[in-house]
Amino acid sequence: MDEIIKFKQLSEEASQKILSFGEDLMLVEYCFKKGFIGKEHKHEEHAQGGYVVKGSFEIILGNERKILKQGDTYYAAKNVSHGIVALEDDSIIVDVFTPMRSDFLTI
Repeated sequence: MDEIIKFKQLSEEASQKILSFGEDLMLVEYCFKKGFIGKEHKHEEHAQGGYVVKGSFEIILGNERKILKQGDTYYAAKNVSHGIVALEDDSIIVDVFTPMRSDFLTI
C-alpha cells in the first residue's frame, strides 16, 4: 500500500481518509457535517459504490432520490449521475472506486 495521502480536510464540513488502494480499487472514508452537499456529478472512468457507516444521507442516483441510513449501500456505475446531502453531523460513508482514483493521491 502506498502511504502518499491518508487524511485530507476537504472543507470545514468534510474530510477524506484513504483507507487502502491498489491499481484496480480504492476505499475512501468521508466524514461530513450536517448540511454538506456533494454536488451531483458523474465519472467517465470510475464506478463507485458506498456504505453508510454512521448517520444518514439523501442521495441522488440517476433519476432517483432516496434516504440512506446506517448500513445502507448504493452503486453508481460509470456515467451515472450521483450526489449526496449529509442529514446529520458526523455522518460517515465509505466509498469504493474502481479503478482507483489516482487524482486523490496528488497534493
